[in-house]
Amino acid sequence: MKNAHPMQTLPDALRPGGTSVIRLRVTDDMVRKFSELTGDRSPLHVESEFARRSIYRGEVVHGMLTVAFIGALDMLDAANRNCRLTSLNAQFTSPVYAGDTFVLTGVVITVDHAASSASIEYTVENTRTRIVVCKGEAVVNYRGGANDAATQTAGRPFSLPDEPLEPMDVRFERISKGDPDSILFSIKDGSIAALKSILSEGIEGALESSTGFLSDLLCVLLFSTSAGMRIPGRRATFLEFTASVRGEIRLDTAYKLNGMVSHVSRAGRIIKKTVSITVGGTDASLLDGKVAVIVNPDHAKMPDMRQLKDDAMDLGIKGKVVVVTGASRGIGETTARLFALHGAKVAVNYFRGETDAKRIVDDITSSGGEALAIGADVSDAGQVREMIRKTVERFSRVDILVNNAVRDFKPTPFLKLDWDDLQKDMDVTLKGAFNCCKEVIPLMLSSGGGRIINVSTIAVETPPPNQSKYVCSKSALVGLTRSLAVEFASNNIQVNCVVPNFVETDLVGHIPEVYRKKIADDTPLRRNSTATDVAKAVIFLASSYSSFTTGQKVMVTGGAPPYL
Repeated sequence: MKNAHPMQTLPDALRPGGTSVIRLRVTDDMVRKFSELTGDRSPLHVESEFARRSIYRGEVVHGMLTVAFIGALDMLDAANRNCRLTSLNAQFTSPVYAGDTFVLTGVVITVDHAASSASIEYTVENTRTRIVVCKGEAVVNYRGGANDAATQTAGRPFSLPDEPLEPMDVRFERISKGDPDSILFSIKDGSIAALKSILSEGIEGALESSTGFLSDLLCVLLFSTSAGMRIPGRRATFLEFTASVRGEIRLDTAYKLNGMVSHVSRAGRIIKKTVSITVGGTDASLLDGKVAVIVNPDHAKMPDMRQLKDDAMDLGIKGKVVVVTGASRGIGETTARLFALHGAKVAVNYFRGETDAKRIVDDITSSGGEALAIGADVSDAGQVREMIRKTVERFSRVDILVNNAVRDFKPTPFLKLDWDDLQKDMDVTLKGAFNCCKEVIPLMLSSGGGRIINVSTIAVETPPPNQSKYVCSKSALVGLTRSLAVEFASNNIQVNCVVPNFVETDLVGHIPEVYRKKIADDTPLRRNSTATDVAKAVIFLASSYSSFTTGQKVMVTGGAPPYL
């Protein structure tokens, strides 16, 4: 015979669209009590040093603690009716920290009077950030009869696990489908009272709820304990769960929470577990569900002093073979010398400056270094091929190429330019770099890598008047830099450029002193750059200190724009 008065078992507030709102605050004391109650002492929640090194930068509140507050929704009227939990699920979308305040909103979705049940969607929103930290759905059932609320009995234990738990530490790579774990527990009247105390502290008021509802809820809360204390343990971040109550959960009864890995996602470092609760040694499940967990990797370990000494004290230039084009004066001359000071073997390229190139080589060799002067017009592919052949013949290989050769910096109004004028600059700056790269890159590929540094100019970004041919050729060099960097990065060939502003060399000797002084005064460091400033930047890009840098510009501008 059907129940003639099903409405009598449901609270009046349970009607579709009905809403209940709770304002709550999570404290450190609540977190401590929750950890003691559930046995979930995952270091992410209770160990400040561990949590500080996580992606959350501090101790995170158990996600299940916010879920537990559904037991305080007044629409359920759980204290005056025999309300039980039928199913519950949640997705955790944002971390919660002690001291945060929240709004828990429950909305009735469906009501089944015949079955005396209702489904409620809930959200937990951070009141400061307006971010929903948790959301899900609960289904409850009303069975009629007296309220079975329990009170705490003095001296009775209130923690759920039978024995204190230590968090496991299972690395993701060692987790396999089918891996089992378990927790033995029982629910005491003190357990119910402890949960009520925690919830009452969060909502700043007395909580009334039936023992039946809270005992079901306590079992579900242990899903988090399964993830944080068993597989995977201390590396776990809880993502979501679903739970279905199949039978009646009773106080003072020996239960076993069984977990088993059902899925392993290598791409996302996510595992899923099936979870069930059985009585004693039986296989009959009273409650089952699923959990999803991210298995976090080890904390990043920074190198110690010994490791830094091995990796960073040596610039990695000693013994390397370097070709510097346009090295008979200015930036190229200084760069060649600085490489030699760091123990590199240097091919000093020149076009017309044979005497100067030999002088530079003599200076290097007299100081204990190794160098070779090689004449070549870099715009001529045949001469470049011969230059690289001589370098390899002398030093066996080429590790570093510095494309520094340039034609001139003489200003010419655009309307007085012929294409041949611009072509001549392009031939030296762009075609010269192209020819050198064509010869050197195959050598670098065969030896396992190398460095190419192109010398550009600030004029690419802030062109001075009457310098269109110079700016065009240097702009093209930047394009070559970026293209080669992308194409050969996987071959361990790094391509970058140094971008100086006004450098005091022979190239700008025709510029009046008053104008050079004005440029210096307009520079934040109140001076013009020197060839040594630029050479140091080249050394940086050729060294182990730039091991993760390619396709980039290193600005040598004394603080002047452009800013990258």
